Amino acid sequence: MLTRRNLTAGLGLSLLAGQAWARSTTPAPPLQVLPPASPVAPAAPAEPPTVYLDTAMDAADRMTVEVFVNEQGPFNFVIDTGADRSVLSAPLAARLGLERGSDVMLHGIGGSALTPTAKVALIATGDARLKDAQLPVLPTERLGVDGLLGVDMLDNRNVVMDFRRHRLEVRRSSRMEPAFQGSREVSVLADSRFGRLAIANARVSGVRCVAFIDSGSGSSMGNMALAEAIKLRVRRKPEPSMAIRLIGAAGEATLGELRIIRSIELGAVKMTNLPLVMANLHIFDVWALNDRPAVLLGVDVLKMFARVELDFGADQVKFRLGKAWAPPVLQA
Repeated sequence: MLTRRNLTAGLGLSLLAGQAWARSTTPAPPLQVLPPASPVAPAAPAEPPTVYLDTAMDAADRMTVEVFVNEQGPFNFVIDTGADRSVLSAPLAARLGLERGSDVMLHGIGGSALTPTAKVALIATGDARLKDAQLPVLPTERLGVDGLLGVDMLDNRNVVMDFRRHRLEVRRSSRMEPAFQGSREVSVLADSRFGRLAIANARVSGVRCVAFIDSGSGSSMGNMALAEAIKLRVRRKPEPSMAIRLIGAAGEATLGELRIIRSIELGAVKMTNLPLVMANLHIFDVWALNDRPAVLLGVDVLKMFARVELDFGADQVKFRLGKAWAPPVLQA
C-alpha cells in the first residue's frame, strides 16, 4: 500500500520506472487466434494503488521545532509552509484545557472539512509570536506530532531545514545577507503568493509553472494542467507513469497519476528523474490555479539538499548542495 510519504522508496521507484517505460515503448504482440474455451467469468479490473493524503510524515522525514503554547511546553511542531494556519493536535488541546472556539472550514490538499478550533492566548517559537488566535484542532492520526506551524507564524522569518544535521530552525529574516554565499549554495528568487513562497523561475520537464514550497508534504504534487502541458511537450517519448487513487482526509477519492518526470528546474538548480503525483487537487481549486501549470514541492525534493532556507522576509529560497542527512542503520 502506498502513501504520499513513501513514494520515493528507492528500489521500488526504480522498478516502477522500468515497468512504466516498458509499457510505453514495447509494441503490442501480434494477434493470435485461439481455440474456443469454456466460458470464464471476466476478471475484475485491478484497482490502482492508493495514495493517502494529509497524513503524517514518516519519522525519517520529520523535523520538528520546539513550540510553547500559553507559556507551556515545549511541544514538538512540524513547520508546514503549505498551510494557511497553525494547527494543534486534539490531545494537546485537551491537555492544556483550551477553550473551544468557532468551527472553521479547513482546506487541505485533498479536500475540506468543518473543523473545531481552540482559543490560544500565545503560541511562540524562538522570537516568532502569534497572539489571541483560534487554531484548528485535528486528530493525532492526521498530524503525528503536537501540531503544525503554518505561514501565519512565518511572516518575516527564515525557516532553515538542515537535512544533514536533521535540525529545523526558525529565525528572524536578514535582508542584508548576500544572495550567494559560496560555490555550494544557490539562491533562487521567490515571490509571496497566498502567503507562501513561490519560485519565480520554475520548470517541470521544460514546462514553466508556479512552484510552491510545501515543507509539510512528504511528496511533490502537480495539477492536471501541468500534466497535460508535459504530455504535449514530450508526446514522442512519454514519461513513465501509472494510475493511482488518491484518498483525502475526509475519505474523498479522486484518480491521479504517478509519473517519473525528467527534470525540475528551480532557477539555476536542476534535478532529474523524480516522482511526481499529478491530480486535480482541492488546494489548487482554492488557490484558483487548476487552469495553469502548478506544482507543490514537498520534502522528497527538499531533502535532496544538505540544507534549504526559506526566507519569507527576503523572498528567496537558498539551496545548499551536498549529501543530506540519513538515519543511522541499526545493526542486529
